[in-house]
Amino acid sequence: MKLSIIEPCGFTRLGIFSYLIENNKLDIIDTVNISQALTSLTEFQPDVILVNMTQHCHNAELSLELKAFFEFRHSARIYCYIDANYPNCDEPIAITREVFVLNKQSLTQLLQEIAADPESFMPENNFGIPRTLFSDQEILVMGYWMSEMPNYRIARKLNISSRTVYVHKRHLAQKIKVRNRLEFCFIYNLIKYLFWPIDDVSAPPISRQIKDDLLMIYKAHS
Repeated sequence: MKLSIIEPCGFTRLGIFSYLIENNKLDIIDTVNISQALTSLTEFQPDVILVNMTQHCHNAELSLELKAFFEFRHSARIYCYIDANYPNCDEPIAITREVFVLNKQSLTQLLQEIAADPESFMPENNFGIPRTLFSDQEILVMGYWMSEMPNYRIARKLNISSRTVYVHKRHLAQKIKVRNRLEFCFIYNLIKYLFWPIDDVSAPPISRQIKDDLLMIYKAHS
């Protein structure tokens, strides 16, 4: 199995190697950032990518670099870890069938599992994972929420009650295993690249109104 590590800290890269190096079935390359990785991933064609996304989670502006990077998920599993105490979960959270999010403290367990059974992490084994963690309406509520739109306006736009908006927000936070909007926003700066229209490869929502609303949110953030 081919594995790519993207990590700016040399000590952390060394630590990751210490868990994986004993398995001679793993072909590993490492880079210090996504800019550098984009020049090597096409040629290397990894099956699994481990990437430290902490720096990118601080940036709310759309990045063509991140958009290009996430296109590799169609040929590789991507595990994005962040240096925070959330998501509050011991296992990686599958945002889509190919992209997972975890906190850095959980990385050790993931590395041990990869070293023990690399084949189970191959992209062809993704078939048992749901296509996406969120419903279309949750994705739309998520976009409006992150744009700081109040509940009553979200409810009016979606023709639902303010109570339903609140329930969607609660479900979103529960699915990502975060406690509040600030923590959710940190991860949203990453996962927004996985959904239409930012990711034009993803299937667009069925509802035409939802498509129009998502486009409006996307243009507002562009």
